[in-house]
Amino acid sequence: MKSDIRTIGIDDVAFCRETDKTTYIFGVVVRGSHIVEGIVQTRVTIDGLDATERISEMIKTSKYYGQLKAIFFASSTIAAFNIVEVPLLYELTQIPIIILLHKLPDEKKTERALAHFIDGKKRMSILKANPPYCSITFKNKQKRMCKGFVQYFGIDKKSVSTLLSITSYMSCVPECLRIADLIGRSFRK
Repeated sequence: MKSDIRTIGIDDVAFCRETDKTTYIFGVVVRGSHIVEGIVQTRVTIDGLDATERISEMIKTSKYYGQLKAIFFASSTIAAFNIVEVPLLYELTQIPIIILLHKLPDEKKTERALAHFIDGKKRMSILKANPPYCSITFKNKQKRMCKGFVQYFGIDKKSVSTLLSITSYMSCVPECLRIADLIGRSFRK
């Protein structure tokens, strides 16, 4: 795997559930672990079910589409409970997907939260149809040992570990995802 591989990290913008109906999603394209090549954006509905389609459209209409080798997320839910359908996103983009967490989600809490939605059972079935989490260890570019949990699709676990090592510079998060998170946090009111 090349050290200057292009990846995109996707995260949402801080929002107010009481007043906002939509929020921005940013995708940050990084080559390797240090060269930011571009930023793309779209809007999704807070607590909606349009994240998969909107993210696919954002990626496929960008000038980076043919160059991207992986899509990174920090969660399979975005804009509160707008759930990314990982297999469908892969089918639409043909780009491997990696979701990196530092601790596993509490499934019981998620079920309780989704029970408040009219379509809560459908949302839970979407979450359960996503790949299972597994533990992973890798070394970042500074040789720091990192641990976490990943969901992945369209790529094998060994390649996920290699990709995390190539794209994570000083932290245990790929730079594309770390920068997308920083952009999202900058919108806090």
